[in-house]
Amino acid sequence: MTTEFKVLGPLEVTHAGRPVAVPAGKARVLLATLLLRAGEVVTAAELVERLWDRAPDQARARATLQMTVTRLRRALGPANAVRTAGGGYVADVPAHALDLGRFRSYAAEGRYADALALWRGTPLSDVRSDALHRLEVVPLEEERLSVLARRIDADLAAGAAHELVGELRALTRAHPLRERFWAQLMRALHRAERQAEALAAYRAAREVFAAELGVEPGRALRELHERILAAGPDPTPARSVVPHLLPSRGPHFVGRDAALAELTACAEAGPGVVVVDGMPGIGKTALVVHWANLAAESFTGGRLHVNLRGFDPAAGPVPPGEVIRGFLDAFEVPAARVPASFEGQVALFRRTVRGRRLLVVLDNARDADQVRPLLPDDAFVVVTSRNRLTGLAARSITLGPLDDAESRALLDRRLGGDRVAAQEAATRRLVELCAGLPLALAVVATRAAVNPHFTLAHIADEPANGHDPLEHLDAGEDDARLSTVFSWSYRLLGPAAARVFRLLGRHRAPTVSVSAAAALAGLPVPDAAAAIAELTDGNLLTEPVAGRYSTHPLLRRYAAELSEAGGDDAEGAGARVLTWYAQTASNAAGRLLDQAPESLPARDCVRPDEFGSAAEASAWLRSEWAHFVRLVRAATTR
Repeated sequence: MTTEFKVLGPLEVTHAGRPVAVPAGKARVLLATLLLRAGEVVTAAELVERLWDRAPDQARARATLQMTVTRLRRALGPANAVRTAGGGYVADVPAHALDLGRFRSYAAEGRYADALALWRGTPLSDVRSDALHRLEVVPLEEERLSVLARRIDADLAAGAAHELVGELRALTRAHPLRERFWAQLMRALHRAERQAEALAAYRAAREVFAAELGVEPGRALRELHERILAAGPDPTPARSVVPHLLPSRGPHFVGRDAALAELTACAEAGPGVVVVDGMPGIGKTALVVHWANLAAESFTGGRLHVNLRGFDPAAGPVPPGEVIRGFLDAFEVPAARVPASFEGQVALFRRTVRGRRLLVVLDNARDADQVRPLLPDDAFVVVTSRNRLTGLAARSITLGPLDDAESRALLDRRLGGDRVAAQEAATRRLVELCAGLPLALAVVATRAAVNPHFTLAHIADEPANGHDPLEHLDAGEDDARLSTVFSWSYRLLGPAAARVFRLLGRHRAPTVSVSAAAALAGLPVPDAAAAIAELTDGNLLTEPVAGRYSTHPLLRRYAAELSEAGGDDAEGAGARVLTWYAQTASNAAGRLLDQAPESLPARDCVRPDEFGSAAEASAWLRSEWAHFVRLVRAATTR
C-alpha cells in the first residue's frame, strides 16, 4: 500500500490514503530531520543536535534517541520507513513518495509550476526545533525562491509580461534585497510597454540597496537599466502570441440580425459570458461562428474556439482538461511550464490570458459543469448549447426558427436565385416543410444541388407521395440526417421526459399544458411538470405562451416515429387525453354557466384544469375548442 510523506508545509504522513498520526515533540523532529535528508544516513550526533538545543550528556542523549526512534516506529506502524544504518538512521523513502523529492525532480525537468504547487506553506511549520529550522528549513526556502525565479524567467520567455507584474511587485516587497526579482520586474514592465514604470522600479531598487547595504545595485541590474533607459532592445525579447482558432464562416449564412446585434452589444459591454441555446439544427454554431469572424479584429488578444461535443454519442463530451491543454498550446506555452494537475493548468491559463482582449467560443456544450472551468475572468465567452445552461451567470440568447423570408434567402444562397424564382410554388412548399429549421433547409438545398436534374417540385412533393419527411430531408451523410441530429439530444433524456416527448409526437394540438401532458403520458402532474421542464431546458419544447408548450413540426414527427417504433400505448394515451379535454371543458362550461360541471368517468393521472373566473374559462375554450372537436371526431371514427 502507498505511503506518502510531506514536509513542504505541516508534517504529514498518509498510508493507503489515510492520515497517520505522528507523536508530538522529539518524534516529529526526528522524522522531519530524516525526511529532509531522505535516503541519506544521518548520524546519531547530528540527530541529537536537532532534537536538543542544549544536549544532555552523550549517554543519556543516545538512550533518549533510541527510545524516540522506537516510539516513532510504533506510531508509524505500516508506514514506518525509519531504518538503522551505520552510526545513525535513514528514512528509506523513494523520491516519488516524498513531496520534497517530487519538488526537486519536477524542478530538474523544468516543470517549475508543478514543483511550486507542492508547497503548502512554511516547511515543517508544526515541528518545533530552532536548530532544524535554522540549518535545514532556511536553505529549503532559498531553494524554493530559486525555482520560483526560474519559473518567472520561463513565463517571461513565453510572453506573459503583463500577467507577471503584480506577482513581481509583491516579490520585490517581500524580498527587497534579491536583485533577480528586481531585474525580472523591470523586464516585465519594459515588455509590457511600461518603460517609465520599469525605470521607476530601478530607482526603487537602488534606494533599497543604498539604505540597507550602502551599495549600488549589481552590474547586471545597472546594465539592464541602461538598456531600458535608451529604449534599446530587450536582451531576450518576448514574442506575443495571438491565437486565431475560429473556423471560417459559412458562405450561406442569412438573417439573424437581432441575435447578431445582441452579441455585439454584449461584447461591447466588456468581459462576460453569453449562452446561445436552441433546438438541434436551429443554427447556433453558424450564428456564433459568423458573428465571431465579423468581430474578430476587435479581439486583439486572441480568438479561441473549441467544439465541446456535448451531444456526440460516439466520442462523448470533451473533458475540460483536454480543452485547457489545447488553449495553452494555442498560446505556445512551453510544455515544461504546464502543471500536471488540472487545477494548475486552469490557473496557468487564466494567468496567460489575463489582461488580454480575448474571445473564447465554447461550442456544443452539454452542461454548465463542462463549461465552468473554462471561463477566464477577463475574456468575452460565447457558449452554444442545446440546453439552457441555467447554472451559469450568463446572458442568454435563445434562437427560434427562421422566418419565411430568411428561409427563402437561404435557399437562394445555396441554389441560386434564378432556380428558386423559377419554381416559386415548390419553393414555398419546401419552406413550409422545413418550418424555418436551418439544418433542414441546408440538407434540402444540398440534395437539390447535387442532383441538378431534380426539380424543386420533385423534392417538395416527396412527403405528399408517402415518403417520410425525416428520411426525405437526408443529404446522404449520417451527421446531416435530422433524425440522427435529434437523437443526440433525445438519448440524454430521463425516462419520464423521453416518454412525454414521444407521446407529444402523437398529440396534434399546437400547444399542451402540463396537466394535459400528464394525462397523455399517464404521469402524476408533478412528474409531468419535471419532464416538461427537462424538455424545455433541452430546447426540445418551447413555451410560446406562459404555461403552454409547443414543439417544432420536424421534432414532432421524429417523436411520433420513436413512439411508433417503441410500442407506446397510443390508444391509452389518446383515451386519457380525451378524458382530460372532456373534463376540463366541462369545468369551463360549469364556470361560464355558474353551475356544477357534468360528472364524467375518472381515469388515472387525469387531473383536469379548473378555472377561477369566467374569463379564464372562456379563454381556454377559445384556444382549445377546435382541437377538442377534432379529438372527438377522431375518437368516433375508431
